[in-house]
Amino acid sequence: MAHTIVLADRGDENKVIEEEKEEWIINVLEALGINRELLSGNYINQISSHGIEVWNNYDGSVDIFRFDGQDNKKIVGQWRVPTMVLKKETLSKWYYEIHLNEWATPFLMEKRRK
Repeated sequence: MAHTIVLADRGDENKVIEEEKEEWIINVLEALGINRELLSGNYINQISSHGIEVWNNYDGSVDIFRFDGQDNKKIVGQWRVPTMVLKKETLSKWYYEIHLNEWATPFLMEKRRK
């Protein structure tokens, strides 16, 4: 699991989280063999032809599944809801430390090879 910390001005935290999540999804799909150029916009048709499903859950988490040859699905990536820590920079300026919590098998395999 990766534990990355991203900083965001107070009020921009949701936008930053959504941008980070979208970039993570694209990176995972690319690592699973889908051409990055095909992933702009609506990528549902592209990934279904590769036996991949992306579930955007109600709570903001994401599960990425890959189907094997027998129609069994296996979870290959998961984005969990990040934790946020509000920090005070100055008397009137606040920001968030956003602690991302995600993993994906292609990235875990890369780490093992190093």
